[in-house]
Amino acid sequence: MQAKKGYPGKRRSVTDRAIAEAERLAALLAAAPAEAGDPLAPPAYLDNPLLAPAMTVWRDYAPQLARVNLLARTDRHSFALLCVYTGEWIAAHEDILANGYSVLVKTVSGDKMPRPNPSVERRDTAMTWVMKLSEKFGLTPLDRYRLFKEQSNRPAGGLFDDPSPKPKPGADGNPPPADGEDDDVIGSMGRFDSPPPGSRPN
Repeated sequence: MQAKKGYPGKRRSVTDRAIAEAERLAALLAAAPAEAGDPLAPPAYLDNPLLAPAMTVWRDYAPQLARVNLLARTDRHSFALLCVYTGEWIAAHEDILANGYSVLVKTVSGDKMPRPNPSVERRDTAMTWVMKLSEKFGLTPLDRYRLFKEQSNRPAGGLFDDPSPKPKPGADGNPPPADGEDDDVIGSMGRFDSPPPGSRPN
């Protein structure tokens, strides 16, 4: 009843404020994607002026990843994390360039002593997560090669089922040679030999 009245003359309890905040965050998730009609639009929680760097990363990379089948609708939140951490790295890096690796902090006595710039640890943490999440989306040359290799080896009939018939193994456990194919390695290579000189008709 009190909640419906809007808490006139009273402040909401801690629990009520926590519930309201949880509902606000849930609404941000439920509203994703922010742009109607686009299944790969950025989640609503990226649509915040303070997250402009993350949004820039999304708009730059999301279309390219989608074209090579490395970003689906179900991947949006994971990719949003990558964008946010990339923005964090940029912000921390800029702060280090502006203020250095150490900052002067006032002590109890009133003097100032150099202390490590918190942005250094912030940048290192962001870099760790950027690299971990980049691996999932093939954003390094080696990871991209691995992902494309896995995609090329994936059966066409489904993610887990391989519809292609498999030959029955022979006595040694290996597939038997195809018709007319010698199971001897050296003999099989003989199929690629060219006829000796003079054996072909002019």
